[in-house]
Amino acid sequence: MESLQKIKHRINSVNSTKKITKAMELVATSKFAKIKNKFVDVENYYKNVQKLFINLVKNSNQDIDKLLNEHSLNFSVKRNLYIVFGSDLGLCGAYNSEMYKTIKNTIGPDDILIVIGSKLLSLINKDRSMHVIQTLTQIGDNPSYDIAQVISQKIYDVLQISLLKSVKLIYTHYINPIKADPIVQEIFPISAETISESQANENKEESIDPDSFEPNPDIILQNSFTIFFEASIYNALTNAKLSEMSQRRTAMEQASDNAEDLIDELKVEYNSSRQAKITQELTEIVNGSNS
Repeated sequence: MESLQKIKHRINSVNSTKKITKAMELVATSKFAKIKNKFVDVENYYKNVQKLFINLVKNSNQDIDKLLNEHSLNFSVKRNLYIVFGSDLGLCGAYNSEMYKTIKNTIGPDDILIVIGSKLLSLINKDRSMHVIQTLTQIGDNPSYDIAQVISQKIYDVLQISLLKSVKLIYTHYINPIKADPIVQEIFPISAETISESQANENKEESIDPDSFEPNPDIILQNSFTIFFEASIYNALTNAKLSEMSQRRTAMEQASDNAEDLIDELKVEYNSSRQAKITQELTEIVNGSNS
């Protein structure tokens, strides 16, 4: 009888776990839908800001590198600044581990990092070779534009004091509900490749007349860096959060399915053990009556 009690206890235990994973799946689905509603708007805003900023760069005679690094300290090696986006919570599959793998394969020994997300930070802190200059944790499930402004200001401050080779974002780019891949996106300097790509995607109707910039592209460009950084970071934040919720929903759905399969197996085991015990008792009764 003890064996049957143990199996029954395991069934109840797995059933309780299944209820938790199912509830977490529903919560993740709700949060995913909420972020998905604003995802298209954020993406469109970023594309419009990027298009305007690249047009400013094309029509300006300013040297962007000198413009931003005017008062910077000249280190022996020009470093890259990476802003990396992870999650504050776990139970989202391989989301943070894939991000960490991409970071390890991308950054160099002299590069510096700004880390978003406590779970990703805990992975990075295990590697003493990485230089973290700032962290942001507990940013919530629906990050606001204020967070993008804080990170953007930090980038601008670093560019003012440290001669940087580039500024790059590493985040999980949302593709569809079952696919999201970590990518590396350079936001400074604006490369010739980025400008060419923008020109290729731009229709003649969408091109901006240089004379429409008032007072002129050079002055507007000087005040546009923070806006471009903010839009890029906010787009990355939204992609990262949407990918996180999508992967958490998938992970909890798989956990619920696995729990259901395990419960079915335990029920079969329970019924087999119960049937064997009944058969044994009947055999003992028959043998007792015959004797």
